[in-house]
Amino acid sequence: LEGSDPALKSDTIVIQAHYDHLGILNGHVYAGANDNASGTAAVMELARLFSRNGVRPKRSLLFVVYGSEEESMLGSFYYTAHPLRPLATTRAVLNLDMIGRDEPGYPNELNLVGGFYNPNLKAAIERANQGVGLTLSSRLDQDRILNVLFRCDHLPFLLDKIPAVWLFGGFHPGYHEPSDSVENLNFPKLEKVTLLAYRTALALANAP
Repeated sequence: LEGSDPALKSDTIVIQAHYDHLGILNGHVYAGANDNASGTAAVMELARLFSRNGVRPKRSLLFVVYGSEEESMLGSFYYTAHPLRPLATTRAVLNLDMIGRDEPGYPNELNLVGGFYNPNLKAAIERANQGVGLTLSSRLDQDRILNVLFRCDHLPFLLDKIPAVWLFGGFHPGYHEPSDSVENLNFPKLEKVTLLAYRTALALANAP
């Protein structure tokens, strides 16, 4: 979605997710409702919301969904090697993955994975959260056991020194299991995270 400002429309804000999951294993369907139909649906909804808005933001918005995240982020690594717009134009990346459920013990929490390393982007997300009401956390950024920072499609951008944050609802029962199905999604949380991504992207796209 091309920006409206002649000087800033060459800048890019990326909103992304991955659409692949595990398929059928040993006769069981792994639907991946949260991982990552939730993020894919959010990216499509965000594209719809921005495209129907009568006033376009100043910077350009790029909506992308990748395959092969489950195979070590092959899709997003391919994208950063063959970008649709020069990577040097990318000012921020919002990565939406597993945004429709809570981690047990952390109700209403949204992890900003990569936020610790991108304080300006983290601050923009925190400002956008005012009125949305999610509990924002960076507790997983420096977890040396789970190594969450290295496990999703924000990583190729971080390696290219582009500010990128993974909006992540946390691990939950049924992760990478057949029980990750639509009836287990937390739709109010999914709506909140989508609204937060919209408000963040809009603020970033219009910032001076």
